Amino acid sequence: MQFLDETEKMMAESLISSDENFKKIYNEHVEIDRLLNKYSTKPFLTPKEQKMIKELKLKKLYGNDVMKKIIKENIAIK
Repeated sequence: MQFLDETEKMMAESLISSDENFKKIYNEHVEIDRLLNKYSTKPFLTPKEQKMIKELKLKKLYGNDVMKKIIKENIAIK
């Protein structure tokens, strides 16, 4: 999770093991990364694949926002 500072990374690691919702979002994020990497190796993308990539990137951004919000809320609590 390169979009996080050190404190946020530590909180994310804690949440992965203690918060099922956060863990689910994180696992989706990892899976999206894997799919995007798969498409990045292809020399040519069909219009359907291009659309899929755009949708995956939007879903990934949304997931980033949700994870960041959960992390910040938990840091504020502690």
